[in-house]
Amino acid sequence: MADPATLVRLKNGVAAWNEWRRSVELGEVDLRGADLRGADLRGADFWYALLQGARLEGALLSEAVLDRADLGNADLSNAVLYRCRLRGALLDGARLRGASFVEADLTLAKVTEADISGAVFTGAVLEGTNFFGSDLGDAHGLPTSETWIVEAEGAPRRVAHQGLDRRTAGRVEVEPPR
Repeated sequence: MADPATLVRLKNGVAAWNEWRRSVELGEVDLRGADLRGADLRGADFWYALLQGARLEGALLSEAVLDRADLGNADLSNAVLYRCRLRGALLDGARLRGASFVEADLTLAKVTEADISGAVFTGAVLEGTNFFGSDLGDAHGLPTSETWIVEAEGAPRRVAHQGLDRRTAGRVEVEPPR
């Protein structure tokens, strides 16, 4: 369940949220199951945030940072993620119906067993993105060059981030698949 104090901070606006985010360790953002339907979260910093099961239907997430965020089983149906950064994000079992990932960066994201019907990926960076178990048939704009993968192994694993902050985060390496 989402931390109520964290939700209050987010509802104070993106500028205040991002200022607070710069002052806390990465593991302190718990928005699991949060109801953020239709929220304007453009440019918000959700790096490493726990957003499992969050309700983000129709949310505006353009240019937001969701690098290494855990969005497992989240609902992002019809969300706008234009130029959003989702590098190494976990979207296992997420509902992405009709979501717009135009020019988004999903490098090494794990989008396994996800519902991507009608999702738009025009101009998206999908280098090493794993779509294992996701039906790609109704997705739009997937590049013809297969830089993305569809396999059980091959996406980044979760990296421990206890005590990690922005000064040290650049030195963290994602474990390669075994």
